[in-house]
Amino acid sequence: MPRWFAYPVGPWLALALTACQAVPERWQHDVGTAHPLTGQIYRVADGATVSETELIADLGDARFVLIGERHDNLDHHRLQTRIVQALQRDARRPRALAFEMIAADRQLAIVEHLDAYPGDAAGLGGAVDWQSNGWPDWALYEPIARAALANGGQIVAADLDAAQKRAVFEEGPQALRSSFVRRTGLDRSLAAALTDDLHDELDAAHCGEAPPQVLAGMHRVQRARDAMMADRLAVASGRGGGILIAGNGHVREDRGVPWYLARLQPGARVVSIALIEVRDDVRRPPGDLPYDYVWFTPRVDDQDPCAAHESELQRLRGSG
Repeated sequence: MPRWFAYPVGPWLALALTACQAVPERWQHDVGTAHPLTGQIYRVADGATVSETELIADLGDARFVLIGERHDNLDHHRLQTRIVQALQRDARRPRALAFEMIAADRQLAIVEHLDAYPGDAAGLGGAVDWQSNGWPDWALYEPIARAALANGGQIVAADLDAAQKRAVFEEGPQALRSSFVRRTGLDRSLAAALTDDLHDELDAAHCGEAPPQVLAGMHRVQRARDAMMADRLAVASGRGGGILIAGNGHVREDRGVPWYLARLQPGARVVSIALIEVRDDVRRPPGDLPYDYVWFTPRVDDQDPCAAHESELQRLRGSG
């Protein structure tokens, strides 16, 4: 992939701590465990390496904490769980926990399930029909939800639903409520450089095989999804604030969910954390990463995602 932090081909193709290193008891993936960056938490603002304790302390006064991921990386979900557990220790200010992976029209299903089965994180996957949407198994995300529910946090469905995605893909943001579009700033264009950057990221994520009109539709949907996640966080966060679990592309400070949160809640402190797999050809962090923190982890595998999804890419080529 051209960008070392780009997320791999994903659901779109289906429409005791040390000062310098936080090492889990055992990494779940073993590709890259010996890499010099593995386990390090990098603070982008000053290029410092910080401990997990320092990271959590800094997150304490943030209104919104956005935690990125590669969706199928088990280590990412484990670290997300630890961060959520640490943030939820103050039961007086439970934070809402929002998931990119759950469409907003499933919110009632979440409420009804938890009313009937208080604290039952394991059953949430079935309640929202998780398995039908192409995401990795709910068992990977269930510990994160359980950590939020343990101290009274609510679970928030934050994504567009399938019909909304199709409509935005074809028509643009005018397919959504005009009040939502104005409120979130979705009616405003990104700066030209950010527009080009998003286009390039989507193109790389689809191995350069998406026709121009398909990329344009993906661009529209990506922005609308970021706006929806921000809106749901802003509405549901209450007194305690909110946490978002989403792909790394969505938690970028420059054009992801934080861009919309700045319009919805001006002045609110937003901290973005990217969980990023190490690469053999990158031995030190670049200085211009679009996050507040980057936590480096082993890789799931060394498989070429483009080769792994060749049949889907063939269908994508034919869509032009």
